[in-house]
Amino acid sequence: MQYLFADITIIPYSETASDVLSAMLGEIGYDTFEQTDNGVKAYIRQDDFNEESLTEVFCDFFIPDTQFEYSIQELENKDWNEEWEKNAFDPVLEREFGIKLNPRMAFGSGSHETTHQIVEQLFEMSFNDQRVLDMGTGTGVLGIAMGKKGAKEIVAIDIDEFSVENAKENFSLNNINNVEVLLGDASAIDGSFDTIIANIHKNILKSDIPTYIKHLSNNGTLIISGFYSDDVEEMDKCAEDNNLHVSQVFERNNWVVMKLTYNA
Repeated sequence: MQYLFADITIIPYSETASDVLSAMLGEIGYDTFEQTDNGVKAYIRQDDFNEESLTEVFCDFFIPDTQFEYSIQELENKDWNEEWEKNAFDPVLEREFGIKLNPRMAFGSGSHETTHQIVEQLFEMSFNDQRVLDMGTGTGVLGIAMGKKGAKEIVAIDIDEFSVENAKENFSLNNINNVEVLLGDASAIDGSFDTIIANIHKNILKSDIPTYIKHLSNNGTLIISGFYSDDVEEMDKCAEDNNLHVSQVFERNNWVVMKLTYNA
């Protein structure tokens, strides 16, 4: 599998602009991001690359007076793995929570605000005797966190084959064996869950929440993230429309984690 990366300079640079740009690029197929001093390197499989889609993201960028310069370069998969493991990956979750990861090119290394915020919350909860779902699992990190906090059975689902294999590797690395990792989207969900977590961008969440609640036990917990503070009102309305009660909202650097409970 061959990857390309877009080396993007943001003018003027800010961490907020870099985070927003990464999220927008994630919606068009970029799956890994490396922060630089003046922008971001965004990685995408060569078969998924479309330069017109990239320039449309720049045109649609909603932070005023922001400009972009970029170049596109090829990167062999093996070389990227070596570069990522040596230089880009910060094992913050192992230092803080004992979660071991070999992230390869899957999303969820723990350095992003959404992943880190959710893991912090999960380690304050107990999942004893629960069947739990990590939807859009990436590296498997959120499923691993629930496993470490007592989950009886873990199901992890991702649409990307590479992420599925990476998640399996990381569950094994953390000695978590009560897990099933599946390739697919929300249609692959089967059975009932006490807790469902989905760290995916807003449009997918809004589309898939009705499916999630079909598989969420009464008084079950749904934790969602991947959207911004400005989206909270819209996500509140989506929750209300689906009989979900917002119990807690957490925010860091404009990224939001929302904890919901379901009452059928």
